[in-house]
Amino acid sequence: MRNNVILTVFFSIIVLIFLYRENILAIVSTDDSMPIATIFFDNDKKITIELYPHYAPNTVNNFLELAGSGFYEYTFVSQVVPGYFVKMGDPIGNGYGFPGYNIESECKFNNFDNKLSLTRGTVAMARSEGFNTEGSQFFILTEDAKYLNGQYSAFGKVVDGIELLDEFGTLELNSNYQPKNQIFIEHISVELNNYIKAPPIIYTGD
Repeated sequence: MRNNVILTVFFSIIVLIFLYRENILAIVSTDDSMPIATIFFDNDKKITIELYPHYAPNTVNNFLELAGSGFYEYTFVSQVVPGYFVKMGDPIGNGYGFPGYNIESECKFNNFDNKLSLTRGTVAMARSEGFNTEGSQFFILTEDAKYLNGQYSAFGKVVDGIELLDEFGTLELNSNYQPKNQIFIEHISVELNNYIKAPPIIYTGD
């Protein structure tokens, strides 16, 4: 009997480790020490995201730096692909805006151990074709896209207001999936919740 219990516990641990390593089981902390960001849009609506510095520390620090400096004020919701994602944080609005620097891609395919799975509500940095080209733009998934795991710097999760992003998918869009009636981030407020942020490590190209 005792041996059966030991074997059951042993195999249960093995299964949990496998699920975690394969990003099937997402182990995400929801304690009060995680920073919280509330994104306010110019249509008087908002969403709240929880940030995960234990998965992508420099990405989180960069996001907090930009939010705290007011950079995101009146940046564009630049792309809405219904049933896929909403992209925002573009200061130009054409998908090419950035803060004048880039940061490292904190994802598995860029040799960084980030196990946050890209499921509905996950927040990740947008980038160009190559790695280490992230800046200010980020996207939020409105459906699971686990096939993207390891390819993008995932750094947070929507904890309130995901239905607003679903509503964005019903808007009239142009051929580039941009809202015909532009939507802006009005501002982003942050609660650090005892998290001590550091200046982000950036690349300026100099």
